[in-house]
Amino acid sequence: MITEALHLLRRAGAAFAVCAASIGGAHAATIEVINIDDPGVGFNEATPAAPVGGNPGTTLGEQRQFVFAFVADFWGRRLRSDVPIQVLATFAPLDCDSTSGVLGAAGAYNVFADFPNGKPGTWYPGALANKLTGVKLEPDPNPFVSADIVSFFNGDIGKPGCLDGLSFYLGVDGKAAPNQIDLVTTVLHEFGHGLGFQTFTDDASGEFFLGLPSIFDDFLFDPAQRKTWSAMTDAERVTSAITPRNLVWNGKHVTRDARKVLDRGTPELFVAGKGLNQFYMIGTAEFGPPIDQRTFIASALARVIDQPDGRGLACLPLDDTNAAAVAGKVAVVDRGSCAFTVKVKNAQLAGARAVIVADNAPGTPPPNLAGVDDTISIPSVRVSRDDGIAIKTAIDGAQKKKAPVAVLFENQLKLAGADYLQRVFMFTPNPNQPGSSVSHYDTLATPNLLMEPFLNDGQPIAVTPPKDLTLPLLQDIGW
Repeated sequence: MITEALHLLRRAGAAFAVCAASIGGAHAATIEVINIDDPGVGFNEATPAAPVGGNPGTTLGEQRQFVFAFVADFWGRRLRSDVPIQVLATFAPLDCDSTSGVLGAAGAYNVFADFPNGKPGTWYPGALANKLTGVKLEPDPNPFVSADIVSFFNGDIGKPGCLDGLSFYLGVDGKAAPNQIDLVTTVLHEFGHGLGFQTFTDDASGEFFLGLPSIFDDFLFDPAQRKTWSAMTDAERVTSAITPRNLVWNGKHVTRDARKVLDRGTPELFVAGKGLNQFYMIGTAEFGPPIDQRTFIASALARVIDQPDGRGLACLPLDDTNAAAVAGKVAVVDRGSCAFTVKVKNAQLAGARAVIVADNAPGTPPPNLAGVDDTISIPSVRVSRDDGIAIKTAIDGAQKKKAPVAVLFENQLKLAGADYLQRVFMFTPNPNQPGSSVSHYDTLATPNLLMEPFLNDGQPIAVTPPKDLTLPLLQDIGW
């Protein structure tokens, strides 16, 4: 057997105590949350707090402990293991200022390869390796050596000078306010990583951890290369990790359950003419009508040009020339200088049928268009900077009667966040985002999934179908 510690935290001689445990029904997993904070800090903070959202704690520390106990019980009742799962947990202050800071993180503390009942030559997270063998593979009684998961959160969130305006919501009813970070779903997410929702392969360099793939890599499939990550070269993995909406999870549990969780239909943009003739990745708008099964717009593209450098910002009402150009067509405008809602509303008032916003910074896939305006009645989407340049160049090079045509519709043959074979996309943005790339589901998934890379308002407290696909992935790797 090969064992390797991924220890992110060590405290020689530190005191610790089990602050929470989950003991479910027969064969359910027991998850022990080990409080390693110093007296008066983090989980032991004595600041008074009123009970909230089903959390009876009367101090900040007690409420944090209750949330972790709730999550431990929630996960424990859905897993099967005869070996207790140990989680090192701290809520001590982390780097933070008024506008930026670390919320927290978690992951496997120990990994193992070449043990009984595991795939040879493959890394497994400690908790799963112990479950498969039925024994604690690292028998040292000191949890700073033998723990399975490490979890740390920022105890300064909600205090002046640390991400001002934000705080953790410590209720367990999923009713966080817009300026609150729901701690339950955040900890559920981070425990998911520690249980195995992560690759130990370096997604930036493509290098295996100590020369071996992780069990996660066996299910990462690249349709363009027709290979799993386990079978690729380092260079092939680097390419795969920055090819958006291509890498899929190829496990039977996730693929089977995807249709129970994800909405049917994916908004699409197809551009025909002038050598384009292809689909483009888009971000959809949070305002205006959705691109749903009732949507079908097929119209010529027209550019707004209202800046000396040739850009079209559409931050002011369109002049007669631009209004005449976009009337009855799909308007192409550039990001920058004003809100997306302003641009779309000005194009709408000029008679445009829809709007494409070209990004002004590199990177793909394009994010959604944020904003609120109940008076907007036309759909809009966002494309990457490079795709925007290609589309605008095609418009400029076309004769007036042969302008490229944009087609906006909802593709009912695909689930929202999966390919045509119902394989769910993994998060592979370009450029690479260390800590987020590959070890998360793609943000295209609708409804939002727990294991997407960013926090989502209203995320349900769930890890199983019909609301989520976290547990099915863990089942694919052996849980």
